[in-house]
Amino acid sequence: MMEKELYKTYYFDPADYDNRGRRKSDGMTFREVIKGFEYDFHETYSTEYALNLYASAQTMALLAKSNDAAPFLIYGMDLTQGKSFDAVEDPFVNHEIEKHSSYIYVYGIDSAFMTEFDEYGYPIFDEDSDIFPLTLLVDNTMRDNEVRLAVPTKDDGDETEDVIIDVPKFEYA
Repeated sequence: MMEKELYKTYYFDPADYDNRGRRKSDGMTFREVIKGFEYDFHETYSTEYALNLYASAQTMALLAKSNDAAPFLIYGMDLTQGKSFDAVEDPFVNHEIEKHSSYIYVYGIDSAFMTEFDEYGYPIFDEDSDIFPLTLLVDNTMRDNEVRLAVPTKDDGDETEDVIIDVPKFEYA
């Protein structure tokens, strides 16, 4: 079941960024630019925080570089049915793909609104807030100069099903 979403599309010039994901003019990381988009999204939809970030694989690679991600990490979950996230099918299909890959996939990053961190630098998740990690979704119908932030609407009247996916946890040594 596809979810209905509120969304907003943002544009940038990939040529403005170096091979480390820093903007050439001021050194700002692409991740910091995305955080700015998150703040704008919340201003647009004042009661909502973005939960999904859609972008092309090339844009996800830029985001990974801007976070100094290791080369064996790939950012984003491939969409399997069109341009929107299928919360049941997409995680299942991507988990099956992962089983046959030598890469580790990163499906989420901290929200710009997560401001408290533990002693290891990991964001502290507050289950009582409406702030969740940003799910990274690869939509290869998008151009390399755009990202789309979205939040599922809560008023579609459909019942939702919780899906539990056993995802292994990895740590750097």
